[in-house]
Amino acid sequence: MNFSCQLLLATLGFCLLLPTANAQWLESKGQARILNNNVEIARNDAVQDALRQALLVAGARVSSIQEISNGLLTADRFEVRTQGSVRDIQLLNELHKNGYVTVTIRADIVRDIDQCSAAQLTKTLVLTEFPLVKRSQAANGAIFELGKYAARQLHQQINNLNGVTRITQLLPLQQQWQQGQQPIGDSPYITLANASNAQYVLTAQITDLSVDQVQSKWLGLSNETPLRQFSLNVFLYDGANGEQVWNKQYSTMAPWLYERQAQVDVGANSFWQSTYGVAINGQLSQVAADIDDKLSCEAISGQIVKASSDQFTINLGREHGINAGDLLTVLHQGSFVDLDGIVRQTQQISDAKLKVVQLGRYHLVAQPLNNALAGGIQIRDRIIKK
Repeated sequence: MNFSCQLLLATLGFCLLLPTANAQWLESKGQARILNNNVEIARNDAVQDALRQALLVAGARVSSIQEISNGLLTADRFEVRTQGSVRDIQLLNELHKNGYVTVTIRADIVRDIDQCSAAQLTKTLVLTEFPLVKRSQAANGAIFELGKYAARQLHQQINNLNGVTRITQLLPLQQQWQQGQQPIGDSPYITLANASNAQYVLTAQITDLSVDQVQSKWLGLSNETPLRQFSLNVFLYDGANGEQVWNKQYSTMAPWLYERQAQVDVGANSFWQSTYGVAINGQLSQVAADIDDKLSCEAISGQIVKASSDQFTINLGREHGINAGDLLTVLHQGSFVDLDGIVRQTQQISDAKLKVVQLGRYHLVAQPLNNALAGGIQIRDRIIKK
């Protein structure tokens, strides 16, 4: 272990030494605001920002995991996912100016040759705003629109991640989209996905916004800053069948620096630069990274929306990473009744292969390689690109 890596251990808490293979050194700068005069947290955040940029330039992706207790960073580590690893890091420069810490690092990035082919394809999502499970908890600060603006922050984070996921549309919250209130008939998630040219539906619930008012042993009074919770339950649905494919809970807390009677504008930059806003964005950054990792090796799935004897229109296109000449697999939709009398959905792989002959942004036209095998293909059959 070299001296520069030892030096960073105190700040980052990690150093990865891997065999040299397809490595490249990259220099990058990162910046973070100093909050509450805590230079150590700002330095950590700045190094994370610099490392994330280096990994993205190298074609890798990184997930940052933080645990924050009472506004102080208690643990920090990096998980480098699928497309690259960090062999070494050197801190070249650190500057404190105008309330910010700016660092320059040099990172040795090792590319992973064995990538899944689907990691080159874009998975599209439609995102809905987040309901507040306990609206009364938002009364302190009048932050009733936090679900709306938190969804906007997540939208931006996912599309800026430069990974395999992209939000096609951010939709306002409607009652029937909330958990446990699905309408009878087709799943609303299928309808949302089809209407938004998306493969998945992403939504969440804000489950806890409570404020923990610290009290002293003397007369019940305290000069300490109260802590506010932020808990989020995130759900991901397959737009093809409406089934939930992933769900995870996230939680953090941070000092709440506003007066109890204050009317806090959760859409303002000042809120998102506050200690509490920064903590929320840290959780949303983790959501974006987790979803990108979850879907990185998933196949692209679309649907036949128009069919004729010799060509088929499919709701996939250039935005999904499809190219002219690509071969597509057809899945016939079906069902059966099991021994308990329950109707089960099934998919059958067709012998027919389709070749992309016309390509648009969100739609394409494909023709069968063998017309004799195309007779069973029909509207609503699923299309897979691996």
